[in-house]
Order: sequence, then C-alpha cells, then structure tokens
Amino acid sequence: ESLLDSALEPVLAEACEHPDPEQAILQLKVCDPACGSGHFLLAATRRMARRLAMIRAGNEEPSQREVRRALRDVIGHCIYGVDINPMAVELCKVNLWLEALEPGKPLSFLDAHIQCGNSLLGTTPALLKNGIPNEAFEPLEGDDRKFCSIYKKKNKEYRERSKKGTSQIMLWEESGAIVRERLENVRAARFQMEAIDDDTIINVHRKQARYGLSLSSSDYVQSKLWADMWCAAFVWKKTAENNDLEMNENVLRRAMQNPDSVREEQRRYIQSLAEQYQFFHWHLAFPDVFQVPSGNEEPENALTGWSGGFDVVLGNPPWETNKIKEKEWFAANGRPDIANASNAAQRQKMIQALQREDPLL
Repeated sequence: ESLLDSALEPVLAEACEHPDPEQAILQLKVCDPACGSGHFLLAATRRMARRLAMIRAGNEEPSQREVRRALRDVIGHCIYGVDINPMAVELCKVNLWLEALEPGKPLSFLDAHIQCGNSLLGTTPALLKNGIPNEAFEPLEGDDRKFCSIYKKKNKEYRERSKKGTSQIMLWEESGAIVRERLENVRAARFQMEAIDDDTIINVHRKQARYGLSLSSSDYVQSKLWADMWCAAFVWKKTAENNDLEMNENVLRRAMQNPDSVREEQRRYIQSLAEQYQFFHWHLAFPDVFQVPSGNEEPENALTGWSGGFDVVLGNPPWETNKIKEKEWFAANGRPDIANASNAAQRQKMIQALQREDPLL
C-alpha cells in the first residue's frame, strides 16, 4: 500500500485531471518487472479500476458490476508483468483472470502482457546500433583466458576497421535502417493484435492467432535473432572446443545485412543460450510500449534508443540485512581502540564488555 501511495497514486491523480480521464487511465502502462504471482499488479489493478469505475458512474460509490467491468478493462489495457519463473507467470495470469472474471465474457488474452524472461538480461536498439563491445569477451567461469584474449582482439579489429572504411560505415548505417524497419513492422503487428476486442471467445481466439503469427513473422524472428546474438556474445563459451562457432562484431553486422549468413549450428547455439539465460528484450516483448523511431527521428531516450516506456514500474523492495563492518564502524564512532584490536577474538571481547562499560554505544 505504501508503494502504491508513492508510485501509482500521483500518476493516477494526474490522469484523473485529464479532459478525458477515462481514456487517460486506460492509456496508463503499469509494469512489475519481477511480478511473481502478481500481488503488486493485482493491488494496482484494484486501485485503478475503482477510480475508473467512479469516473464512469459519476459518483464515489460505483456498483459492483461497474467495478467488475473496470477491472477487466484495466487488466486488458494497462497491466504488464515479467518474471523469470514460468510457473510464476502462469500463476500471475490465473490471478488476474480470477480478478477480472466478468459474467458472460471469456477470460482476457494476457499472453502478450504477462511474459516469461530475465528482465535484467537483454539488449536495446542503442546497444545493437553500437555493436558488440570488446567487454563482451571478458572471461567468465569456465572460459579459456587465451581464447578470450584472441576473440577480444579480433572483435577490436573489426570495430576499428569499421570506423576507417567507408564501405563498413555504410554497412553500419544500412544495417541500422534494416533493424528499424523490422522493428516498425513488429510494432505495427502488435497494434493490430491489441486492436481486437476480447469480449467474445471468437475474438480471443483471433487475438491469440494474431499474436502467434506476429511471433513467427520474419520481422520478429530476425529482430530477436540479432538481439539474442548481441547478448550471446557475453555468455558465449570461449574455449577450444567452441572455436568453430564464431561470434563477434563482424558476424552480427553480416547477419543484419543477410540473416542467411548465420550458419545453422551458430543459430542453434544462440537459441540454446537465449533459452538458458532467458534473454528478454523489452522493445521486442512490448513494442506497443517502447517505440523505436524510424528514419531520422530521434528517440526520447538516447541511452536506450527508444521512445515511450511505462508510466509506473512497481517492484518489491529489497529485504537485505545490513551487515556492520566492525572495524570501520567503531573507527568512525569514537572507539579506534576496538577498531585496532590485535585480532578478531580480542575485538569481540571488547565489544561484549561494552554492555557494562557503555551500554548506549
């Protein structure tokens, strides 16, 4: 409740001041990037739905039927969630369905709004545009440092070559245009799907079919491949056994120009890494929320390369326990003698003695 008071309430209040408050509320986008079974999203839904029902009814005591209708509309238009646990995602959808159950209407289509993935591990249009950084080849556990060094050197050469050669610069610009065009098509397909009302079973099936088609379209498949390639470079197994499977700046740029340049074994390995680490690319998962500008238009967020975003992001606060570092703490609080004790055992004796000598400290 405290979180909703501070994060959701101001945005909701601003929407209610809009000339068309009903549409302003339904256009809000609220996300929990680690939604679990949906408790934060459910709480946000109830607040938003009650405010929406009050506006529609014109009074502060809307009927149960009006609240129920508002719940369904808010969940269908405003609520988004991501979780790394597939079971949590299914539970979240079930909880939202139960909350939005309206007599005579089918369950809402939620697959496009509640998704499974690692919300901290993905790429952005801006990162893709800048290519694979040399830092991607830092050794991780299980990597061979010699091969990491070789891969980093090769990637560095490709990146430096691209800055010098006119043809390579044109390749970068052309590949960027190709990426933007693909993403624009992905976004258009999502809006077509979202435009279908899910008040009938037939329309729910139409929406589900349209969503499936958008995920299997060449625009989405290629866009996801490029994004997965960028992420895969960081977790690529860098050993002698894996030396034949190459991933670097040159491979990515060639793939953007010609997707068929990616060998089948490379493609399978990239897909296996994407599944293992559950790469999650926000602009591909929610293209209705994150817009990648086309042509020469500048994005609102230069760091990510997209415009738009969520109006509210809800998150469970961290519950970590503070651990006091005894030496630093006592040094800063007027007892350097305890901080500089000869050993840990001696320091513990002095700390225990404080219960008698200085209980307040």
